[in-house]
Amino acid sequence: MNIYKILSSLAAVLLVGTCADLGPSFAVGPDQTAAKAVRPAGDPFQQALFQGYKNNADSEYIQGNYRTADRYYLKAIAASGGVPVVMEETAYWTKPSGLRDQGLHGVDLETAAAMRANLAPWIEANKLSDPQAAAAQQLKFDCWIEQMSEQQYDQAAECKPTMQMAAAPIVPTPQAAVIAPCVQNPDGYNENGTLCKVSVVNFGFDRYDLLKSGQNSVGNQSAAEQSASLDQIVRQAKTIKPARIDVMGRTDAAGPDAYNYGLSDCRAQSVVAELKARGLPASVETRIVPMGKTNLIVPTRDGVREPQNRVVMVAYQTSSNAPLAAQPDAAPKQDVFGCGTTLRHPFPIIK
Repeated sequence: MNIYKILSSLAAVLLVGTCADLGPSFAVGPDQTAAKAVRPAGDPFQQALFQGYKNNADSEYIQGNYRTADRYYLKAIAASGGVPVVMEETAYWTKPSGLRDQGLHGVDLETAAAMRANLAPWIEANKLSDPQAAAAQQLKFDCWIEQMSEQQYDQAAECKPTMQMAAAPIVPTPQAAVIAPCVQNPDGYNENGTLCKVSVVNFGFDRYDLLKSGQNSVGNQSAAEQSASLDQIVRQAKTIKPARIDVMGRTDAAGPDAYNYGLSDCRAQSVVAELKARGLPASVETRIVPMGKTNLIVPTRDGVREPQNRVVMVAYQTSSNAPLAAQPDAAPKQDVFGCGTTLRHPFPIIK
């Protein structure tokens, strides 16, 4: 993804899809058209991968790196259909090709292999609880390894995955017990070590109170469905027996950052209070993570009201001292939201 690649695109753009020496798998024209035509399906993690790979492919195409563009378009197409898309394998980037005079070798190859071994299980463990962060790390890795193979180290540094996130704890499968299939154990983990069901609690615009029986649905979630999600979290906590639950509150992109920080904080507080009322074991510590309008579940422009982004999600931690499952937004110097106050946001008073 070097700016100097643009020079090669001026001479080569008319040859895309017709160069026989590029091999039988090279078909950037049709793959580009297909990627631009599809609409993302699948879960939020795959939707985020679809958008990220398509954007990266468009950038590579403009810069004349057609092999990589085609590779990313194919990944975008797969992600849009719900097909699992994994991180790049280091072996692919060891071969000289196109702008890669030497490929990935020596210390660079060892570093990339170690990064992948550390990052891949973290992504698998967090792609449901924090799909945006997990997808972002996968996209960063693929960009980073490509830049390393071209010896574009300054640009590789910009793509490099965040090691702080990659080092976050993975929720392990208990070694002393065999995890039952989800049909037998719906409130636990499947054979891959991920949750059988992910609970999401939706909220109304500019609100942090939970729905009451008979109220209209919020974000395609009725009061009954919201109640079922809360009960499911309690059941999961009793089944998984975590030391801590990270409760991540989010808002949509409407409103200022400082205001949304307070709103996301109060949404998480509402969920924690309700979980305790519904029987969350006292031994389970709760940690509130105000995300504000960062790491949106559905990426939008700033100012856009998107119901699916007004949510609270949870992540289970095996240690009370584990790093947070997601990075919180920066806390404002002054509380401009005022949750629980009679001046602006009296519903409900969080104690």
